[in-house]
Amino acid sequence: MKLCAIIAEYNPFHNGHMYLMNQSKQLSGCDEILVVMNSNFSQRGMPTIVDKETRAKMAICGGAGAVAQLPVYFSVANAEIFATAAVKTVCAFKDVTHLCFGSECGDIKSIVELAKFLNIEPPFFKKLVKEYLDDGYSLGISKVKALGECIHKNFVKFSNPQVVLELLSKPNNILGVEYVKALLKLKSKIIPITVKRQEPYPGYELDVDYKLSSSTEIRKSIEKSKRIWNIRKYIPKNSFFVFSKHLKETNIPNREILGQCVLYKLRTTPTSELRLNFDVVEGFENKLVEAAKESTNLDNFLEKAVSKRYSQNRVQRITTACLLNLRSEITKQILVQDIPFVKIVACKNDRNLIASLHNAKCPVVTRKLDAMQALENPFAKTLCFAEDRANSLFQLLIETSQSEQMINAEKSDIFVKTLFVKKGELEFENETN
Repeated sequence: MKLCAIIAEYNPFHNGHMYLMNQSKQLSGCDEILVVMNSNFSQRGMPTIVDKETRAKMAICGGAGAVAQLPVYFSVANAEIFATAAVKTVCAFKDVTHLCFGSECGDIKSIVELAKFLNIEPPFFKKLVKEYLDDGYSLGISKVKALGECIHKNFVKFSNPQVVLELLSKPNNILGVEYVKALLKLKSKIIPITVKRQEPYPGYELDVDYKLSSSTEIRKSIEKSKRIWNIRKYIPKNSFFVFSKHLKETNIPNREILGQCVLYKLRTTPTSELRLNFDVVEGFENKLVEAAKESTNLDNFLEKAVSKRYSQNRVQRITTACLLNLRSEITKQILVQDIPFVKIVACKNDRNLIASLHNAKCPVVTRKLDAMQALENPFAKTLCFAEDRANSLFQLLIETSQSEQMINAEKSDIFVKTLFVKKGELEFENETN
């Protein structure tokens, strides 16, 4: 069986994601889509609008064959580590032949050319990046400015320099470049393909089945109105049923509670411990503590902590790393070793697909026996403990009942059963469990 991989957050899953899946199958000629999806916290460092099991179920209803989990250690890291860990997860499956991703440019040739250049990073480029960093710019902006200067001064040539110039300025382009960089570093035979991102605007439709809105706008609508029917047209029918059913039973993460957790952690943790967490560098732990002591809520804290060098997303990632004790050295280890295991969150109940998933270079966890095998690796245990901490925090944020809190507190993430979805159960209206 041939699998096409997609790396995603589905926060939440919507019509644009279904469009990408359909295009991926068509362009790759693969039999099924394997999604590598983040944990309960996003790459922006914030809790996802619903838990990973619900998002995985939405993806299966929208056309995915299986959803594999990207551990929280990497799902709240910067674009390079997020992409590297996700691509290593993809490469663990021997039947994956293609990796498909959306991009603003839709130009795979330019993405590959820039990825090759950034993997080499010639001395003249590094020198320019350092100069911009010394001027106080963030690493991302420094690279954009340095690349622009290299192109304008003819230090490097690209087939389509105008497209390349814009690649590091758009979020999906940036991730696409990082995915290809990781594939090249791993010398993988997986073929990268990209689908041009369809930008939504009022009244825009790809066809009758694809009314578009971004995940960000869908989340904003739900958070503002506290209702979901106004976003129904932007989510595939079966996926929407799963989403709406979940939201009727459970709250979305409470930002006020998250803010209080952040302030408490930063006010009471010694700076010597804070600096051990991911991306806490250049003495930034002192700025975090100072901002926390002067703030009364999360928004106020972010306003004080964000700067020219530290963007809001970066600060959010750092604060989540501090909340969950995501250590810098552990995070960086993924760059030099293989993924120790892959947990399958949800999967079609298809015998051939399940066999294909288990044709892997590491343990693939779909049952208790797989989990026991995976936990023989010390690094796997570290990832699992972090995932349990993340799940516990997420449960507090969605304000579940005391009984549910107790049940979830006794669960270890790696032992949570994979959700197998039978063909006849993709229509969830008749679901009783």
